[in-house]
Amino acid sequence: MYKFLKLKTGMLLVCIGTLSLAAMEQMTKEFQLRSGNIVYSIHGGGALAPDLNLTIVGEGRLRFKEWGKVVLTEEEIEESTSGAFRSSEKFSKCIKRDKAQQYDVDYDQEIILERPLPKGKEIKNITQGMLPHGERVIAGKKCNMWAKEGVHICLYKGIPLLVEKELFGIHFEKKALFVKENIDVDTEQCSIPDFPVRKMALFKTSIKQKKGPEEVSQLLNDILEKRVFIKSSRLKKMKESYLNRLGEHIFQRQKKLLPKMLESMKETRECLQGADDELEANDCIDEISDFKAKMVKTQEGENRIDTWDEKEKNRILDEFDDNIDILEARMPCIRMAKNITDLAGCMRK
Repeated sequence: MYKFLKLKTGMLLVCIGTLSLAAMEQMTKEFQLRSGNIVYSIHGGGALAPDLNLTIVGEGRLRFKEWGKVVLTEEEIEESTSGAFRSSEKFSKCIKRDKAQQYDVDYDQEIILERPLPKGKEIKNITQGMLPHGERVIAGKKCNMWAKEGVHICLYKGIPLLVEKELFGIHFEKKALFVKENIDVDTEQCSIPDFPVRKMALFKTSIKQKKGPEEVSQLLNDILEKRVFIKSSRLKKMKESYLNRLGEHIFQRQKKLLPKMLESMKETRECLQGADDELEANDCIDEISDFKAKMVKTQEGENRIDTWDEKEKNRILDEFDDNIDILEARMPCIRMAKNITDLAGCMRK
């Protein structure tokens, strides 16, 4: 009897050990596919302030191998505002996670930040706190929907094919356009730019990188989690704070560019005053056209002057005078502005 129990106990330990190994292997798999390539469309936006609307469009790509131990995430996004003032800016994002290391590409400074991933860190459960919400077909794949207030996620073998978030009138959507499974992902396909690598401490760096619209998704997530614990009487203040945080990088950029824009307009106006023909007039507006292209999306040649007779010259000079007067009158308010809401108010006056 004793030997029988001992044998059974030994078999039980072997079974437990086998199950534990299987569980550990499963925990190290981020996805239930050996490799893959997913292309996404990205859309978002909403009202940042009264009469100031944000629009986000772009595309993303997720490439991985070794069940997600090596992952490359890329995004190209264009962000624009309309209403109280117009702005346009493009952002690029590239992050590679290779087992114990993460590489963040800083396109502004043309460097790669290498950081060790925290040891023993478990794979994050992105559906934590969410409830099953049926199924959908995205990019030809049937995925399982998960939902909570303001958030919808659709997972296919652990891969997010759809991420939707909405709060305070701002929405964000990242949706798969097509999915390729178990492909041959060679080194070239999972590579990052050939920039110098700077080793950093564990997710600590003093380098300031450009803040962009990728914050929309993350910030929505942070605020949605906090909202559960916020009293309804504080939601209005919370909304204003959230929208100002979301528009902080736009505010900082515009506050630097607008005074420079005013000086460029004055210099251009003075140059145009002395221009004798359309050739000289176009030389005068080259700088202001380049400056405008930094602030808003423009079509090539849209600011070109084709006629430079006395009537057209006076019309253009009067237009510059009016715009200079308007922007000059707004400058005290612009200098005092502390956030995107203040700035939008200045530009409406």
